[in-house]
Amino acid sequence: MLLFEAIKNRSMAALEAAASADDLNGQDKFGRTPLHYIITQKAPMEMFAFILAKGVDPQLEDKLGLTVLEKAIKFGNKQAVELLVAHGIEQDHPKGITHTPWFKARHHPEIADLLLGAKGAFRLTLTEAERELVDSLLYSENEERMARLHLLYTPELLHAYVLGFNWDDDLEPIEAIVRHPECREATAYEIYDLADGDYWLERERIEDEYERQYIALIRYTLERFPQLKHT
Repeated sequence: MLLFEAIKNRSMAALEAAASADDLNGQDKFGRTPLHYIITQKAPMEMFAFILAKGVDPQLEDKLGLTVLEKAIKFGNKQAVELLVAHGIEQDHPKGITHTPWFKARHHPEIADLLLGAKGAFRLTLTEAERELVDSLLYSENEERMARLHLLYTPELLHAYVLGFNWDDDLEPIEAIVRHPECREATAYEIYDLADGDYWLERERIEDEYERQYIALIRYTLERFPQLKHT
């Protein structure tokens, strides 16, 4: 297709000429649309904006099952994400937050923070003061930590604490966080994953209090956030 050739050659003039002749939603053998291809080729975002403005369908998936937004996230293309958000791209998912582009971008906080339109999403980058607070609790003794845990009262702070938690430490703070009214499903997912929830649920024998504590944490997490059973 002429569009793909123009993108490969990074020729804006050729792209503009091909746009009137080619199918803007056409897909190559890998299922990539011109928008997908611009991202994978790391072509100028001027091309991306031009094609997007032509009324193409950004929800088409390539053969890897990725939409244009998901491809942009995978490639860490912040500008493409910004353009798609400005275009009004759908950010929610019928299966919930753990299936949204925001969740898929969670390891790239600056990109995830562009996708806060998803129901259940929250900011992942912290202010300097927030980071200092979280770190001060992470690196304190458990008694002091529990006395100050009430200072973590937002989804952002609770989530950041979970991500930095040392799982060799006492589980008491995590038990409190998963019960906190501001604990969100995405944070519960991280708790389940970081605690290796599948492993504990498959344990046939409980040998000590340590194991009982882990299993109780995982079971309560699934009880409060039953959607996690389907992720």
